[in-house]
Amino acid sequence: MAKREWRQMAKWRGLISAVAIGALLGVMGPFGSQTAYAPAVKYAFWMVVSLAGYAAAAAADRLLPSTSPGRRTATRIAAVAAASAVPMTFFVAWAMGVVRPGRTFSLVQLLGLFPYVALVQLLIARIISPDDQMTVAASVEQPAAAPEYPPEFISKLPAALRRDILALEAEDHYVRVHTVHGSALILMRLADAAALIDPRLGLRVHRSWWVAKGGVRTLERTPGRAIARLVDDTAVPISRTHLSAARTMLPED
Repeated sequence: MAKREWRQMAKWRGLISAVAIGALLGVMGPFGSQTAYAPAVKYAFWMVVSLAGYAAAAAADRLLPSTSPGRRTATRIAAVAAASAVPMTFFVAWAMGVVRPGRTFSLVQLLGLFPYVALVQLLIARIISPDDQMTVAASVEQPAAAPEYPPEFISKLPAALRRDILALEAEDHYVRVHTVHGSALILMRLADAAALIDPRLGLRVHRSWWVAKGGVRTLERTPGRAIARLVDDTAVPISRTHLSAARTMLPED
């Protein structure tokens, strides 16, 4: 839901930002427009200029070649701003002539106007850059980290048996940890161990057994009996209570 809403918002981000920039320039009144134009004319002028600047930046962004589509580097943003500022300089000069009839710009004046227009275009080009969108999308789509056995459990095992765990078996107040490399007893109840371990790693299949998902070769069923066959060929009983969950998580023969 959040991802879809972000994408819908991102579609209108540039246009909304252009309107906001137009309103801000209307308040600031740069280039003498604060005193030269009536308030209504001033706001209308900068709104039109800002929206035209957005269109010019979007067109330049599409037309300029890119070696890495979808990515916006500082150089790329500056190139979009500079390219779009060229036509926008003439547009701003023309627009000023419309609101102030008789106002004309010489070539030197146009060159002097260009840096100011380019600065506004740089701001617009940065806003329409999808970097922020890509960052959020990446954070949303980034897969969850692989589950690991908790330190308070794994630290109780000998160093050689802290990987490739197959199953846990209850033995009185102890748990026997079965691994590909052997087994070891640790002082812990099976219920406590199962509660500590990430459920993505495995599940309880019997009051005396917990099996690791990666340690089960197949789930075998015969009339009145179900077992989890571990990769070392150990047969672990599956109680009727846990059978449904085991069938969902474990590979079935």
